[in-house]
Amino acid sequence: MDKLLSSSWFVKIIAFLLALMMYTIVTMETQEEAANNSIFSKMYTESETIENVQIKPYFDDDQYVLTDMPSSVDLTLTGSSRLITKATKVDKEFEVYIDLTNMKPGNKRVKVQVQGLPEGVKAKINPDYVDVILHKKVTKEMNVNVDLKNKRKLPEGYTAGEVEFSPRTVNVTGAEGMIEQISFITGFVDVSDADETIQTKVPLRAYNQQGDIIDVQINPGVAEVSVPIKKPKKTVPISIETKGELEEGLTLQSITSDPSEITLTGTTTSLDKIDSFKGITIDLSDIKKDTTLTVDVPVPDGIDDVSIKEVTVDVNVEETGNEAETETEAGTETEAEQETDQETTKTFSDVPLTLLGRDADKQATILDPADGVVDVTVRGKKSVLNSLKKSDLQGIVDVSSLDQGTHKVKIDWKNPGDVELTGTVQEASVEIQTETSSQ
Repeated sequence: MDKLLSSSWFVKIIAFLLALMMYTIVTMETQEEAANNSIFSKMYTESETIENVQIKPYFDDDQYVLTDMPSSVDLTLTGSSRLITKATKVDKEFEVYIDLTNMKPGNKRVKVQVQGLPEGVKAKINPDYVDVILHKKVTKEMNVNVDLKNKRKLPEGYTAGEVEFSPRTVNVTGAEGMIEQISFITGFVDVSDADETIQTKVPLRAYNQQGDIIDVQINPGVAEVSVPIKKPKKTVPISIETKGELEEGLTLQSITSDPSEITLTGTTTSLDKIDSFKGITIDLSDIKKDTTLTVDVPVPDGIDDVSIKEVTVDVNVEETGNEAETETEAGTETEAEQETDQETTKTFSDVPLTLLGRDADKQATILDPADGVVDVTVRGKKSVLNSLKKSDLQGIVDVSSLDQGTHKVKIDWKNPGDVELTGTVQEASVEIQTETSSQ
């Protein structure tokens, strides 16, 4: 036995057998562990579908514009629940994308890819290919418009004035073909029920000729807008009132104002009550000779504003003379005086009619009488008619409340109270054209 143990061959055989036994044991354990791991993996592998995952495109967006790309795809992940949870709930680093770098403009069919998933998680994309169009990017400077909506819904009598807005031009960037389709760049302001100036900001949009929105970038994309809202207005003649009496020896020849008309601003109800402006009164007891006065214009009750702050009033008088008392002055009329006091008639040719109520948005034309002039016949004492002038007669045609079309309008004759009109035209035919109808 001692010889056997001391033999080198015997020791080598024993060592080999021990090594073989150890290898067999380790191999069996590894296979058993692998089998266990395989069973464990099969038990805990699952699939999860994530819908509407956004696609990120990679391309040179300094030179190109991408269109027609689907906004999202569905992504199905397969792997252990732990890894799927890690990818979707914890890391959230995966990304679905298409790669168009280094591609030229045109129609493209590209593969949808995913990156950033943990190792051991597989992905299936639906659809796995998408069709897109790569366009050349163009930037163009274009003019801007601002339009008003619901102008008919403004309060009664109110109108919208000229719109002020900024900027007047913008830079429009987009696909070359889309830029060519643009007909106008516009923002809209709703003025319904507005009774004061509107200050607002409105988004700007690009439209084609059919009124469809074109998907482009507009810089700046917002316009600052101011819309003045004008209150109702009415233009009426100025009627000078008098008080007191001239001193003995003077008679009043005429009182006129410059201007002869005034425009009032206020509610429609207040304006309807006013046919002439009677806020100015002259005290005749202060007048000694022909006099020109500058008079402040008051704002009547119920009126918000007047178009002028002062008027010039011309008062013309005449001395009657101081002859010694005669038999005639005592009460016996001479034949000449009797003739002077007789009533008679006098005709003034081509007395012009005066149109009231016109403005920048309303044009009025007198169709009849022709040329807007009338022959006026008046009756009164001969002494009065001898001093009467054509300028003392005024025919007013008020068109402030008229809409577009042809109308018959009553002529409002303004004449001295001590004469009367006989056989004079009392009605005029007027054609109204508004700003909208003339465009």
